[in-house]
Amino acid sequence: MNHRLLPIAACLAFPLMGMGGAAHASTPGQPLGAVVGEATFVIGAASILQEDGSSRALDRGAAVRVGDRIETKAGGHVHLRFVDGGRLSVRPASRLHIESYSHSAQQPQLGAIKFRLDEGVVRSITGSWGEAARERFRLNTPVAAIGVKGTDFVVRSDMERTAASVYTGAITLTPLANNGCGASVGPCISGHEKLLSDDMKGQILEYSRRDATPLLVATDTVTRNARAVEMTAARTDKTQSQALDDLRAEPTPVKSLTSEQKAVEVAVYTPPVAPVAPPPPPAPEPPVTVAPTPVPPAPAPPPVVVQPPAPVQPPQVTQLAWARQSWTSRVEGDGFVVDYEAALKSGWNRVVGNVSNVLFQAPDAQGKLPQEGIVNFRLANASAQFYKDAQTAIESVAVQSGALQVDFGRSLFQTSLFMASKSVGSQNIQASGNVGATGQFVPTASNANITGALNASGTEAAYGFEKTLPQGSLSGVTLWGR
Repeated sequence: MNHRLLPIAACLAFPLMGMGGAAHASTPGQPLGAVVGEATFVIGAASILQEDGSSRALDRGAAVRVGDRIETKAGGHVHLRFVDGGRLSVRPASRLHIESYSHSAQQPQLGAIKFRLDEGVVRSITGSWGEAARERFRLNTPVAAIGVKGTDFVVRSDMERTAASVYTGAITLTPLANNGCGASVGPCISGHEKLLSDDMKGQILEYSRRDATPLLVATDTVTRNARAVEMTAARTDKTQSQALDDLRAEPTPVKSLTSEQKAVEVAVYTPPVAPVAPPPPPAPEPPVTVAPTPVPPAPAPPPVVVQPPAPVQPPQVTQLAWARQSWTSRVEGDGFVVDYEAALKSGWNRVVGNVSNVLFQAPDAQGKLPQEGIVNFRLANASAQFYKDAQTAIESVAVQSGALQVDFGRSLFQTSLFMASKSVGSQNIQASGNVGATGQFVPTASNANITGALNASGTEAAYGFEKTLPQGSLSGVTLWGR
């Protein structure tokens, strides 16, 4: 089973259409089955199971009633709009039951909004009824009760675990086991509840059956909200050095002659001499043939053998490891990412995480962060994937190179990552920011959402990323060593 949270920009893109059905505000005692909304957006296979047991395909414009169960198949995605302006996004491979959706202006204590998420992922944006009666809004999962206090939030759940993040407003998450709050509405107060609000930046709420109480897990994912979409990512200055200079060959010098032979005419007096018959010309001598001396051939130069450079081995990372959440499927290229349950059973400790992956540190990791020095880390492992719209089809994105520098003296980091695929072309991740006291990365300027940390001694590092693209989203994880 694979679930993906779309980037916030896509999540907010609910079609703002008028209601096509004859939905009206309910009154006290309204019978089940009243029309309370309609489907404004449908992708892929989705269906409605009604209270009478009948089932039908869910199409755009179809009316939604109290008691309906909305089910999406792999690749299916549905947006619902309710009569009070509330909106709900049901992600692929999800099952949601609309248990109640009613309101009374005269007796608000009789109204209630209640959903049950049996499996999958939903995002809810509260309408006017939920705002008017915040203590009467509830979403249950198989393991937890979530009280909604007028908010925009995302919940992901299966039979064992529930995780929730908040964009605006606040929620409370309470374990359902042995507290009797499954049938109630609104927040469940049992002494084991936890609050998550939009001012708790960098946190998600997570609960599994083995936990006594919900856990607040550090993540950068929840810092995204509608305002963040409007912000322009900080630009990272890029400098390119030209390493090749023009080599100008000097002409070969011409050697001049060191001396010249000059002809000199000398005047000499010669007394006259009686003419003498010239001697006969000498007989020509036969030509002498001189055999040329054989010149031995120059020895051939020995062959030049060029040794290929030794391959650069990636650094070994042994104290940090990424684990995928139980609802996240393995994809091509992430062979170094382990299963979440396996990481828990091994005794490793959670450090940071998001709704798809959690970073763990070995239990025997010891040491403290250096107080000075600048370290350039090397990329040990990386995996990236492209998610198009709400579909579950995933394309692997090749990570080509990257850089990560940590200034321990000033507690700063900066990183870049370059990757490419057929669908997204060439893409990059650029981020910089602070390093917390425990080694967590706190970005202050980036073109993506970054969640990461150093190990206890500062010899290893890791971060996950998610970047919004016009055609979908790009996400992945990295491991770094020295």
